[in-house]
Amino acid sequence: MLRFRNLITGLAIGFTLMDATAQANDRSSVGKTPLTEDFASFVTEILDKWKVPGLSIAVIDGDQVFAEGYGFATLPNEPATPETLWHAASTTKAQTAATLARLINSGDHPALANGWSTTISSIVHDDFVLQDAWATEHITLDDAVSHRTGIAAYDKSYAQVVEGKEVKPKDIVRNLRNLPLSTEPRLKFSYTNLMYTTLSHVIETVTGKWLGDVMKELIWGPLDMNSTFFDLQDAINAPYQLASGYYWDKKEGKYGEVPFMNITELSGAGAIFSNVLDYAKWVKCLLHEAPPFSKEVHKDIKTPRILKSIQPNGPYDIKTYGLGWERTHFKGHVIYMHSGGLHAYGAQVYWLPEAKYGVVAFANTATTSNAAEDILAWKLIQDRFGIPENERFDFDANYRKFWNGLSSTVDEAVDILYPERPNPPLPATVNTTKLQGIYYDPGYGRIALREQPHPNRSDEKILVADRQEMTWKYQMNLHHVSGDYWVVYLPLLENPGYFTEFVAAEFKIGNDGKPVGLQVDWVDRVTDEVEGKVLFKKVD
Repeated sequence: MLRFRNLITGLAIGFTLMDATAQANDRSSVGKTPLTEDFASFVTEILDKWKVPGLSIAVIDGDQVFAEGYGFATLPNEPATPETLWHAASTTKAQTAATLARLINSGDHPALANGWSTTISSIVHDDFVLQDAWATEHITLDDAVSHRTGIAAYDKSYAQVVEGKEVKPKDIVRNLRNLPLSTEPRLKFSYTNLMYTTLSHVIETVTGKWLGDVMKELIWGPLDMNSTFFDLQDAINAPYQLASGYYWDKKEGKYGEVPFMNITELSGAGAIFSNVLDYAKWVKCLLHEAPPFSKEVHKDIKTPRILKSIQPNGPYDIKTYGLGWERTHFKGHVIYMHSGGLHAYGAQVYWLPEAKYGVVAFANTATTSNAAEDILAWKLIQDRFGIPENERFDFDANYRKFWNGLSSTVDEAVDILYPERPNPPLPATVNTTKLQGIYYDPGYGRIALREQPHPNRSDEKILVADRQEMTWKYQMNLHHVSGDYWVVYLPLLENPGYFTEFVAAEFKIGNDGKPVGLQVDWVDRVTDEVEGKVLFKKVD
């Protein structure tokens, strides 16, 4: 899931797995559509409860595919159908990894002769430079594909436009030298889009082709995935409609529309647009170990590469991660899955190879669509295996608890960041007006701070910077806490209904009493992963 995927992976849920031998594999439903009228009524209930306008879903059961659309692809009256196009978001990663696996397995590319042990720097050379020399020289394709490089998410660092020029995957990769390692390489799982963008640059360097064309040649063409695209304009121009994105405006009691988002700069981390019918072809290929992939590539796709979690979580056993897939066990069945999320879209994909069963779901809100998809997909999966109602995990209640917890966390931002602040607060060393100006960090770019009235206090000012040039268009709202310490709220500019992250910041004051920089302590507020302190130096 691109940036928003962290909201899904951040769920901390506990559930005791039952003895798998106590559950029989119910084959009575094979050949019958699970997308019944009763299921449609349940979908309507869930979409309304989670404020999701529309959703498409496909079920793969053996050789059969069942698909339906529910609600609206575009309000007020364009229905969602199986043919509707959606952002596939981070479910793109599995196809990027499979593409690279095919290139490696082909033996046609000398640069990939060492397989997954090939170092990235041996292919893209000085485009790939990290702040640690050993890491630069030793990080491999295997490290990147399994999120074990030591590079954190750094989602607020990448841009779509820099100094008037459109950012390419190569530019994202070259910016890694300006970002600190969050941990030692190969020490822990640390989910990041940046490494899949790096793998995209690797593929394009090796083949001399745009990744979208390589995927079409190696995956989409052979599987007749004719409604799958890698560019926003191609998706808009396609015969079938691209669903619009939305958020729920609680105050107004209605949906707000969110602009389309092109993320070609992130490339193989999440740029695919598709529909559930095409994705069903992709999942069916994986379930049956079918062409265009060889047995060796299918084995590669299924091979775990790093532990993601070491405790049972929800209805799952421990999780591992491999080629763009999480792998775990459910009631004795191996299950592969991956979520995806963008500013106004969500995607969920699941496949159980032993049962030859899979589910794909796409919808058009950020995060709440993932909740709805998970609830619906897991109903289908548990129905398929005949799990008694009283033994099922309550995804709905769990997501609600998680979402409510995020909201209360924002309300407590100052207490969380500064629990021991003085009361009354100390005055700022420098007047807010004099803190205005341009601040710069090579990894995160320029921020232009301007003074604005406090939204709730007439006697206070805040500092604001718009970051329209970034991939995730966000705003930095700085509220004074005490002395030179501030809280920075990070609302999305195009989706005001989304969870607002926050971080701590400190203005650095020179010997002359003038501000010389702004230090921001970047932390992923959902996963609590520390991304490091970044000093934006005042340049104007």
